[in-house]
Amino acid sequence: MALKDTRGGREFEKFVADGSGDTALRTAASASVTTSTTSEDGGASTSSGFASGTGETIATGADTAMTAAFSVEGKERIGIQMFNTGDTATTQNSIFKVWGTLLTTPGSITGGNWTQIGDDIQVDRATSSYKAIATTPIKYIGVTARSRGAAYDGVSAAASTGNVYIMAD
Repeated sequence: MALKDTRGGREFEKFVADGSGDTALRTAASASVTTSTTSEDGGASTSSGFASGTGETIATGADTAMTAAFSVEGKERIGIQMFNTGDTATTQNSIFKVWGTLLTTPGSITGGNWTQIGDDIQVDRATSSYKAIATTPIKYIGVTARSRGAAYDGVSAAASTGNVYIMAD
């Protein structure tokens, strides 16, 4: 039997010789474990995502840690859903940031051992946003938020509330 020399044509790679000299199909087994976390103070639950005024307080002056450092080592996909549950004022729009680190003990998410992943995520009051990160070789991720006002410029910003859900597999 002639073998093709292109990568797509190398059918022989799926075969392996067993101990008796016979040919068998090569198989691989893998396991996937999904892990998840919610907002840092427990204000979020699996069902309160968009409930008005629930979750972590989002301050106006500095980034607020929405989650604790969350281990995603060995995970291939990360899904993050961010809810801005403040709905009493038009100045409760918030900017969420996703942070990552390769350090084993990185400390606080608002500290210097973290690097922002992607751009700022603007989430209007009483809305949500979903972001996915695929095949990211990082050890920990975390999310921060800051209320930034009606035009996201910080003018007349009012504190808001929010929930964050992270799932990794």
